[in-house]
Amino acid sequence: MTLQRRLILAVLVAVGLAWTLTSVLIYLSTQEEINELYDTAMVRMAQQMQAVLPLIDVGTVLQPPGAGPAPGDTDLGDMGDAGLGDLAIAAWRPGGEPLHIDPDGDRLPRARSVKGFTNTTIDGVPWRLYYLDDPIAGWRVCVGQIQAERKELEVSYLQAQVLPWVFGLPLLMTLVAWGVRRTLRPLRTLSAAIAARAPDNPAPLALAAVPPELAPLVGAMNTLLHRVSALLEHERRLTADAAHEMRTPLAALKAQWDVARRSPDPDERAQAAANVEAGIERMSHLVSQLLTMSRLEDEDAPPVRARVDWHDIVQQVLSDCLALSDQRHVDMEVRWPPRNRPPLPVCGDPALLGIMLRNLLDNAIRYSPAGTLVTLAFGPDHITVSDHGPGVAPDLLARLGNRFFRGAGQREQGNGLGISIARRVAVLHGLTLSFANRPAADGTGLLATIRPTEAIAPAP
Repeated sequence: MTLQRRLILAVLVAVGLAWTLTSVLIYLSTQEEINELYDTAMVRMAQQMQAVLPLIDVGTVLQPPGAGPAPGDTDLGDMGDAGLGDLAIAAWRPGGEPLHIDPDGDRLPRARSVKGFTNTTIDGVPWRLYYLDDPIAGWRVCVGQIQAERKELEVSYLQAQVLPWVFGLPLLMTLVAWGVRRTLRPLRTLSAAIAARAPDNPAPLALAAVPPELAPLVGAMNTLLHRVSALLEHERRLTADAAHEMRTPLAALKAQWDVARRSPDPDERAQAAANVEAGIERMSHLVSQLLTMSRLEDEDAPPVRARVDWHDIVQQVLSDCLALSDQRHVDMEVRWPPRNRPPLPVCGDPALLGIMLRNLLDNAIRYSPAGTLVTLAFGPDHITVSDHGPGVAPDLLARLGNRFFRGAGQREQGNGLGISIARRVAVLHGLTLSFANRPAADGTGLLATIRPTEAIAPAP
C-alpha cells in the first residue's frame, strides 16, 4: 500500500473514530438532557394541577362520561403538530373519586403506594408516570407520558447526526484525497528528480523548494550522493591505474612467452621461462595488492576493534619478511621501549596492522643495500621503520603513498601500492604515516613514522 493511501485511510479512520466517539458522548448527554426536560415539565404540570384543584367546582367536574361536554370535547381550534395522546393528566379526590380532567388520563392507574416517578406498561405501551400527593387536602395528581415520545426525539437527533455523514462522507473522502495528493506533491517531485538523474551526476539536490520536513532527508541524500560519487571516482581511478600498471607486465610476459616458445637456444628458453615465472609472481603480487587496497577503501573502520599485542604482530611480520631479508642479505632488528613504558597503544584489527608493518618492512628491505640493517622501533607514542637505502628526493616525499607512484630511476620491481595500503590501514586506526630522510649524521636512508592522529594522554 502506498504512503498516500495509508495517509488517506489513517485520516478517514481517525475522523470516523472521532466522530463515533463524539456522537456517542453527545447522544448520552442529549438523552440525559431530554429526560431532564420532560421530567421537569411533568413535575411542573403536576404542581400546577395540584394548585388549581381546590378551585375546581367539584359538582361540575364530577360528571359521568357522556352526561355533558367533557374537557376532551372542547373545540381547541388548530392544534398544529400537537400530539395530545402522548401526554395525559389524572387527578383523584381524597376519597379516591377520579376527576375526569383528561380522557387519556382516565387510563392512568391511581397506584396509591407510588410517589414520584415510575415506569409502567399500560395497554401494552410503556409509560413514564409522576405521582404527586397533597398531604393537607388529600388530592392526588398523576402526569403520564408515553416513553416512545422520548425515544422518537432521541432517534431524530441520532438521524440528524448520521445522515449528514452518509451524504458528506464521499465529499470528505474526495477532499482528503485531494489534500493528501497536494501535500505529497513535493515528495513526488523529489522522487521524479532523483529518478531522472544520471548515475554519475554528483550535483546535490536543491533545498530551496523542499519543505522543512523533507530537508533532513534531502540533506542525507546529498551526503550519500557525495559519498557514492567519491566511491565511483575511486573505482574509476583504481581501474584506470590498475589497467595502466598491468599493461606493461602483460606485454613483457607475452614477449618472454614468445621467446620461450620460439627460441631454438635451450639456455635462452630457460631464461625466458624464468622471466615468465618472475612476471607471473609480480602479477600475482599486484592483484593481491589491488584486492587489499580495494577492500580497505570500502571500509570506514577496522572490522575488529580490540587492544592489540604488538609482540604477536611483530613476530608474524618478521616471519613473513624473513625470506626476503635472507635473499637480500639485510638484517632486521626490533627495538622495544623500557618495560615500564608499553609500546604505542592501539585498538584495532591485528591482521590489518600486520599488513601495515609488513609493507613498510618489505619496502625498507627492498631498497636497503646488502649487509645493512632495517630497524623497527616502538615507542610509547610512535612506531618507526628506518633503513639505510638511498632515501627519496625531498620534493617526492609528499607523494609517497599515492597509488602506483614510484620514483624515477627505481630498479626494484614493485607497483607502488605497498605504502598506499600501509597509509590506508593507518588512517582506519586513527594513525598518521609520514616519511622523512634520515639525518645526514646517521647516513642515508628513509624513516617512516607512525603516530596517533590525536595526542595520547600519558599513562599514570
